[in-house]
Amino acid sequence: VGATSVGTSALSDSVRTKCVHLLLAALHPEPPDQIKAEQLAEDIEKHIHDLHKTSRLKYKTCVRSKVANLRNPKSPHLCQGLLSGSLLPQDFAKMSVEDMASPELRQLREEFSSQGVSERQLPQGVEGTPTQKIHCKRCGGSDCRVTQVSRGDAMTFVTCRGCGQQWYHSGWVCF
Repeated sequence: VGATSVGTSALSDSVRTKCVHLLLAALHPEPPDQIKAEQLAEDIEKHIHDLHKTSRLKYKTCVRSKVANLRNPKSPHLCQGLLSGSLLPQDFAKMSVEDMASPELRQLREEFSSQGVSERQLPQGVEGTPTQKIHCKRCGGSDCRVTQVSRGDAMTFVTCRGCGQQWYHSGWVCF
């Protein structure tokens, strides 16, 4: 087991061989898939090496990431895909951490991301200038704070101190 290329140093060969062994161990193949898994580990390492041959640090980081994701019990789809042939070694070598995530984790990230966009668009704390001239649609209170944030254009937000509701100026109900 040695995915080496012509002209590489002995140290590089030993590092690459070690990486192949790490990938093979992470694939944890059963006996009928052992030979296939050995070839997969060599192919994955070769593709990672081709992607990062100019940076030893990036090469090692990428191998560590692949090994960690293959070992992750919440990502069995990676080993299964590689061993079944539905995931090609060259495609796996190029996958980002987000690409390797399980479908459940991808869905959670998508939900958090969409929530995060909304949350980042509004001020986080109860801040701004106090006013009694704005009426909250949620609780009916008029103890609010107005905050103006510059994001290209000046955007005005209102936070109700009574219930914590936040909204843009277009949702105001003024007395």
